[in-house]
Amino acid sequence: MQLSFILPNKKEVFVRELLFKDLRKFSLYQDFTTTSALQFLETFILTEGLNIVEKFLAFLFLREVCIGDQLVVGSEKGNVNVGFEHIRSNIGSFEDISEQVAVDDIEFTLNYPSQYNFGSSDFMLSCIEKIKIQDEIVTLSTLSEQDAKLVMDKLPKDILKHLQKFILKNKNYFNIKILEERKTIGVEEININMLTTMLPAFIVRLFNCVSDTDYRQLIFILCKRIPDVGFLINSTYKELNDFYDLYKDEVEKHNQNLKNEKAS
Repeated sequence: MQLSFILPNKKEVFVRELLFKDLRKFSLYQDFTTTSALQFLETFILTEGLNIVEKFLAFLFLREVCIGDQLVVGSEKGNVNVGFEHIRSNIGSFEDISEQVAVDDIEFTLNYPSQYNFGSSDFMLSCIEKIKIQDEIVTLSTLSEQDAKLVMDKLPKDILKHLQKFILKNKNYFNIKILEERKTIGVEEININMLTTMLPAFIVRLFNCVSDTDYRQLIFILCKRIPDVGFLINSTYKELNDFYDLYKDEVEKHNQNLKNEKAS
């Protein structure tokens, strides 16, 4: 099923529902690298041409509606649940930092990068959002990896100077505030620089939330009430948790009724 939401910049983004069976990728295949895990997650974003800021907000939406609206954060006093509404409030809206520069009669539009940092500085070239040569405009994020490389290899070298200047000038806008410090409960501040490897690692952790054991146990328990395994694995994790809570309440009420009958 497709879902959609509106970004702060008014752009509508479409995503594909992430089902419980999709989480099996994380619970059963522990050899997933951050790169391969994020590539897998990006298949759920249907809207093309997004930069990493827009993708990040899309992942937060997907995580909230398909897995749950709480993020568990460690503290000195144990785990603390933080709502995604609070996280979105901390993040706020991202400033429009796009600008145009001209090099050798070619007009470049610079913006937030469209690629993540997986350990190579080459990703910074993805800050080039569009290239205009005479009347032809090329949006790099919509090209295949091979076609984008062909274009990048032919760029004038002087564009690198403009990229460095652009990144330095906007360095403060590349920081994402996830959570403020809470000294009373021992929670440290969480800030992520989107130009570092921290951002892809954080996104992957958002979805790596079901262990192999938990995956099997949840299916096993719910099968007692809902025998259709196909239905269960094609539901979202959030839906399964709702089913589990209803089943748990049902069992508790049944046990209480039995106790009451024996007592009478």
